[in-house]
Parts: sequence; C-alpha cells; structure tokens
Amino acid sequence: MTEPRIRPAGPDDALVVAALTLQCALHRGGATEPGFLDRFAVAGLREQADIVRPLPWPGDSGRTGTLHVRQFFVRPDLRGLKIGEALLRAASQAVIDEGLEALQMRPGRKTRELCERVGLRAAGDVMEFRPGQAG
Repeated sequence: MTEPRIRPAGPDDALVVAALTLQCALHRGGATEPGFLDRFAVAGLREQADIVRPLPWPGDSGRTGTLHVRQFFVRPDLRGLKIGEALLRAASQAVIDEGLEALQMRPGRKTRELCERVGLRAAGDVMEFRPGQAG
C-alpha cells in the first residue's frame, strides 16, 4: 500500500468533507437529512477543527493557541490501514509547525487507543498532544 497523502481540506473540499461527515453520522446510528450536504457546504469547513487562541495576558507573549479536532472518522472499509494514525500524526505535526501549544480532541470509545499510540495523553475529558511532552 502506498503511504497516504495528508493535506488540509480547503473550501473546494467542502462537499467531500460533508459526504464523509454524513457517512460518519450514519455509521454512528444517525439518519439522513434533506439538504445536509448543501447546508454543510455553505458552513464551510470551520466546524471540523479550529484553532482557539487565548486573549493576551500581561507579560505572557507566548500563548499561541490550541488546535481542537471536532470530527474524526475513517470509513469502516479503510480501518486497519493506519489512516487514522496518519491523520493524527499530521495534525500533531501541524501543531508543531504552527507553533501552537496543543492539539486536543474528545476521543470516541474506539479512538482512545489510537490517540495513545500517536502520543496524545488524557487531560481531563479530552486527549491532548503538547509538543515536547515526553512520550
């Protein structure tokens, strides 16, 4: 198998991401919704992941923000191919490249072990990666 190519989704990918989001919802027991793909495309990709930047604080110029992953899904027929690991490793590398403080996500019951393999640690009710943390 060739190495998966990971890249950030852009505005032109909105319908593909919408279709994957709908597939994720159906896999988790949800139902279809008329007009969902159009509604998602209009909203764009802003809900999949976002960077939360703290307000400035006197004397603290190093507070850079945290990447929050809101959606994470690998199609069932593609599981076991390490695609999830590649996605989380790419997100972790983006945190490093962008000089962010952390990556955080709320894992599902089936993704906690994956998060741990990639180096995310439990931090309250989320899993978290911080650059420079001991593995």
